[in-house]
Amino acid sequence: MLRNKDDLIIDGISIAPYLKEGIKFGYHKIWGKDTGRALSGNNSGTLKGIYPKITMPFRKLNDEETGLILSLFNKAENKVTFYNPDLKKVITNMSCYSNDQEMNQKYLGVIEGYSCSVISNKKREYYE
Repeated sequence: MLRNKDDLIIDGISIAPYLKEGIKFGYHKIWGKDTGRALSGNNSGTLKGIYPKITMPFRKLNDEETGLILSLFNKAENKVTFYNPDLKKVITNMSCYSNDQEMNQKYLGVIEGYSCSVISNKKREYYE
């Protein structure tokens, strides 16, 4: 959750100035292979973990800003600091990986339609 411009920091860089509306904070559940619905209609299974995911839509970026953002996400791990409203505290340096990078370019020198996600490397219980 963004409460102010410094509530989302990735590898030491405040991301809020580069974002447009629509940032998403998700908690994605990974279930074991024993999960499913019985004939009675009851659901059962093993919850393997809940993994935080932050999806960020970026505003129009110029060439310099695009280079900065790409350099953040073109590596194996990111350290993410954000405010978690569920726990009511700031999570500092959560180890994450990022998804594939794709950008839409409409005009020369201007990137628009770019978004990226960071997903926790460890399930939620480990960063609490």
